[in-house]
Amino acid sequence: MDASALAGQLGLADKIVDSQALENSVALCAKNKVVLPTFAQLADPSKIDADYAKGVDKNAPDARNLFRVHWYNNMRGDRVSVPDHVVLPSSLTGVASPIIVMFGDRFPMITAHKVLAAYSCLAPRIITGQFDPSRHRAVWPSTGNYARGGVAISRIMGSRGVAVLPAGMSQERFDWLDKWVSDRAIFVSCAENNYWAVRPESTPCSLAVDWQLCAWWRGD
Repeated sequence: MDASALAGQLGLADKIVDSQALENSVALCAKNKVVLPTFAQLADPSKIDADYAKGVDKNAPDARNLFRVHWYNNMRGDRVSVPDHVVLPSSLTGVASPIIVMFGDRFPMITAHKVLAAYSCLAPRIITGQFDPSRHRAVWPSTGNYARGGVAISRIMGSRGVAVLPAGMSQERFDWLDKWVSDRAIFVSCAENNYWAVRPESTPCSLAVDWQLCAWWRGD
């Protein structure tokens, strides 16, 4: 894949695309005291000060929790040297190779690993000026956890995040969003934190519906 495709389709530009957008992001991060961890730090958290997020509620919208967006946490949010997991033996699965099951509920804010996927999508666009938090919305179409992760990352970064998910998803997903927005309307505006959520109340459980909403949103 060439550089233009990497930037246009995946947001992985290898240069500054819009210097003004980058300046706006830097200013907003400075205002909100947000430091962005590198991918190298999240891949190897030993590169992060072990006490960096000490005393911070792992499920709070605190910028220091960005440095917990990796697999090396226990349930309390403390650093561990090996990700929590279980090994399913062949005698149980009938498969020759042992199967390792890792626990996504050790991740902060949404207790699911999709918060890492969300960060990996937004961070490259932030640092290359492809996303301007002063004028863009980050739209997160999903059946639940990816959208929640996107809203969490967006809120911490001070960006306008849009969670788009079908109404047929589990109630816990909507309960979580209700706690992160100001009310329970179909279209929810939270002026203080400046992010949004959409709940299509009468739609089938289909990601196609999510993408239709995203296409509509492109004009706003």
